[in-house]
Amino acid sequence: MHLPVFALLIVSVSAGIGFQRQAISSPVCLRIAGNITGNVYYNSAKSNSTSTNDTTTNPFTTAITHWMSSSSQTPLCVVEVNDTSDISAAIKIIGATKTPFAVKSAGYNSNPGFSSTMGVHISLEKIKQVNLSEDKSTVEIGMGNSFTEVYQALNGSGVNVLGARADGPGTGGVTLSGGYSWYTNQYGLGCDTVVSYELVLPCGEVRKVDASQPDLFFALKGGLNRFGIVTKIVFKTVPQPGQVYGGLQFFDPATVPALIKATESFHLNSKDPKASVILTLGGGSLPGAILLSFYDGESRPADFDVFNSFNATFSTLATQDFSSMIGGTLTSLQTGNRGSFASLSTTTLTHTLLAAVVNETNYWTQFTADRSGGLLQYDVEPFHAYGKFATDSAYPHADSPLPLNVYFSWTEEKDDAFWNDAIQKSCAHLIEVARAEGILTEGSVYPGYAYGTTTVDQLYGKENAARLREIQRMYDPKGVMLLTGGFTI
Repeated sequence: MHLPVFALLIVSVSAGIGFQRQAISSPVCLRIAGNITGNVYYNSAKSNSTSTNDTTTNPFTTAITHWMSSSSQTPLCVVEVNDTSDISAAIKIIGATKTPFAVKSAGYNSNPGFSSTMGVHISLEKIKQVNLSEDKSTVEIGMGNSFTEVYQALNGSGVNVLGARADGPGTGGVTLSGGYSWYTNQYGLGCDTVVSYELVLPCGEVRKVDASQPDLFFALKGGLNRFGIVTKIVFKTVPQPGQVYGGLQFFDPATVPALIKATESFHLNSKDPKASVILTLGGGSLPGAILLSFYDGESRPADFDVFNSFNATFSTLATQDFSSMIGGTLTSLQTGNRGSFASLSTTTLTHTLLAAVVNETNYWTQFTADRSGGLLQYDVEPFHAYGKFATDSAYPHADSPLPLNVYFSWTEEKDDAFWNDAIQKSCAHLIEVARAEGILTEGSVYPGYAYGTTTVDQLYGKENAARLREIQRMYDPKGVMLLTGGFTI
């Protein structure tokens, strides 16, 4: 996953989350607490926590907080699981009582209710192993990790994994969406490098899912949270000797037309799969552009020469550790704002489409002052033909679709309806521009960027959608996973 990159000199506005004290403990939460080794936390830890640990610091708020405050909800309780046995016990009780629930990895999903709930909130925070195999060919990663933590753990090992391109997103949300990474040109998506998943099925059974179970293996590659709770993933590693070259650059609005042409040129002419960029076209509180560059090597490559003539207003470009480069995206500066993602995919990039994107940034910027608007950003991702690495996946990417991520942020809850409507209108307009240009990818929208009302046919295409429905019926006949938010299959 790539998150929008934010102005380093802008002070973020934390909206915070208001809670009301729970009058009594929920019966379903008490039942779960009696059947797990982990902790169950309530809104008032001192009076209601079942933890035997010191509860002076209440982890309830931390557990339910999301990167976008608009994605957070106040649950009956937080179930902080220790292992798969805890998850198995909890999901059995949840299914039997038909209690709404959510599962949260790192909390970067932008859709309210997808990893938050007013029912039982399952936190994977304690499942944080990063176990590199002796021959360094694979690594087992717990779903409580952010990819930033994984990169730090692997730093200096000579290997890495395909994961998030910014600081913060979790291993669960990124990989179960498909998993775009800085290595996509070389190896495909993160899901294409998965050896196996550990999955707690809706019935509570714990199962290792690999290529020997092609239906579930397919479903988990982009199918998100509809088939059970993934607790760990074993990835193939990729070589990462030494340091990399990369970072971000800010450019003023006057530079945008030339940057668009340079990005088009990079997309058409770049031949080095180790080179990758993202161009963020921005409006709102940060007009202009941000260029993220990555090279899987220690020196600036010739493929970046098209960007040499531009003077950045700020730059972190350097030869550095991979984990340091990811940390330098500083997405935490926007923590607490309200916001949303939306997306479309195209077969290629055209000047007409990119000009339309710039027009969108200018048009919606006029409303930011009166509508508590913040960043309005459109991420252009000019990948190479990475589809040659595609495996059999729910998210179709054999044709190398180019995702365009739209991100709007704002600060006031009263403006939720306006900006949610705005981002949908903006995305719909760009879809029509892409369709008119003959470059729209039908039946393939990246799940990690998609707006919450995106249909399953739009996400996966009709054939994959039908296949996913059949798999869901097979493994979740009682509809337990329908008790949690997510895209409707």
